[in-house]
Amino acid sequence: MTTASRAREVPDLTPLLFPEKVAIVGGVSKPTGLGSRTVRHLREAGFPGTILTPTEQHPLTEPVDVAMIGVPAPAVADVLASIDGQARFAVVYSSGFEEVGLAPPKTSKGTQLIGPNTVGLYHAPARAILTFAQAFDALVDCRGGSGAFLVSQSGAFGARVVSAAARYGLHLDGFLGTGNEARFDVCTLARGVLVAARPAVLMLYLEGLRDIAALEALLADARAARIPVVCLLGGLSAAGATAAASHTAAVSADAEVLGELFHAYGATLVHSDRELIVSALGFALLTTAKGRRVGIVTGSGGAGVVASDLLSGAGLALPTLGEGTQQKLAALLPPIASTRNPVDVTAQTIGDDVVLRQVCDVLRESGEVDTMLVIGRETQSDVAGARSGADIPTVLATLDREPADVRPLIETGGVVLPDLDSACAVLAAVTGHAGTLSGEPLRRTDTTPSAPLTTDPSAADSMTLVASAGITVAPWDLATAPEQVEAIGDRIGWPVVLKADTAAAVHKARAGGVRLDVARATAHMVAREMFERADSVIVARQLRSSVELFVGTRHDEQWGAVVSAGLGGANVELMNRTVALPAFLGEQALARRLEEVIFASVADRYVGLAAELAAVAYRLVALTESTGAALVECNPVGWVDGELVALDARVVR
Repeated sequence: MTTASRAREVPDLTPLLFPEKVAIVGGVSKPTGLGSRTVRHLREAGFPGTILTPTEQHPLTEPVDVAMIGVPAPAVADVLASIDGQARFAVVYSSGFEEVGLAPPKTSKGTQLIGPNTVGLYHAPARAILTFAQAFDALVDCRGGSGAFLVSQSGAFGARVVSAAARYGLHLDGFLGTGNEARFDVCTLARGVLVAARPAVLMLYLEGLRDIAALEALLADARAARIPVVCLLGGLSAAGATAAASHTAAVSADAEVLGELFHAYGATLVHSDRELIVSALGFALLTTAKGRRVGIVTGSGGAGVVASDLLSGAGLALPTLGEGTQQKLAALLPPIASTRNPVDVTAQTIGDDVVLRQVCDVLRESGEVDTMLVIGRETQSDVAGARSGADIPTVLATLDREPADVRPLIETGGVVLPDLDSACAVLAAVTGHAGTLSGEPLRRTDTTPSAPLTTDPSAADSMTLVASAGITVAPWDLATAPEQVEAIGDRIGWPVVLKADTAAAVHKARAGGVRLDVARATAHMVAREMFERADSVIVARQLRSSVELFVGTRHDEQWGAVVSAGLGGANVELMNRTVALPAFLGEQALARRLEEVIFASVADRYVGLAAELAAVAYRLVALTESTGAALVECNPVGWVDGELVALDARVVR
């Protein structure tokens, strides 16, 4: 990442979000025109500023904060030239530029461009509905008040999210569609929103990423300002990436690596529009959880089981309550109730508001949970303590309601979700916001390889390079004739593994170039077969490890070095139990994620292994940077007698 991309200018969006004077250029002669619909939105919303409608015969002659341009694409350049320097911002509705292969519009005299191909923006506090989108016909009351602000690369999709959020009772304060981003990319505009609007939660819809550094700068700004970020990213699948490219010419990012970046900064990456809305709703209503422990109160054992699965799948913990807490709960409940967690108060008790309040108070005061999920009736939000701003974030989930049913409760500060899935998504979001990094962006430097590879490494070269990086490798030697194999085996110990010394880019096992458990009695015969495949053969001591692991790094055009580690051997391809993250997040971040994702379930058995595996991985990162390699990996890495040992290695130029 370049220094220039990190230091990209962040615009002051105050005149855009709080305009006092706007000009609507084009589309005002017919009621259905883009300009007419914008004027109607502003007037119905009670916009307190000045609205101008300049034409070719009566051009703009005075400064304005925002000019909305809705003329055909061929006329945009002339309109921009006529207002350039007079309008602080020009929002170009018009399409027909980059998406059809034409050059984007430009300004040169100080007017800052939003779009083209954008539906515009909405900012409830200023009653500024600067958009033609019909979705805002029903939002002219500018209710707002949630503190949520959506920045979206897709204007039409973003407008529908605003409408859908209102059906839940989440009335967004603001929305900005970035369109083709001729001047400012979505992340840079979102950084401007953080400063000008100071939202309670920033919502993002991205169609791929052009600049990882811009995203990182946004996440760092939000982290420093303690503003939660919830992001829905399209284009992560092959089909989605194709659609996104045709719409915004954006480039899809690697989903897992992106997810780790969001996790590190305490931001939330979601997978659907509904999850985007309910996660933002959680941040708008709830305080951030202090930890990952969840207490569940339910009148249905089945609902408690489903909720437990959803929360555990999101990485939250459901601790068994202590004996003292269970005794207090048991004193309140019938003998058939369960007090472990989930606390099943039984169907006969869940409707007793007095008992339910007492149960929730015991759990809240126990110090054993950081958040609470209560599964009951929508009228019990006060009883359960599921209210906005509660010290212990508490969500009330119903099992048979629609968003419209709970909307009035949410609008009055109740944290009530219509189903378990939504309720658990809310808790997952506010629990994950703690993050692991400071607000400062991580500083990276562009590296030039100090010892660049000049030839394609072989398998033997790969073993040598990995050993030179300070990684222990299994004892091995290179045989150039079949008769040398027995002598090498006698020296390093039997049994051995024979590997064809082919180019490291070749998958030896798939090509039949690996033989395991070779004993001395069969070594010569097996060696002769191997030498039919290669001019030289690696003879390595076959070590028995208690667990097979994997470490690797690769160079990525967007991310730079990407490091991954986890379970190895066949597990890499069959189970994909690995962690992959941008190497600039650091060795400690990798160790922490390995502990959480891979080793937490067997923590007592592999104490410290996550940190040791991360250390090995970052030795490979250093090797990648020093050689300029495209790929370096060790698979498997064995845990042998308390030490990590590379049993195989690949270095690809």
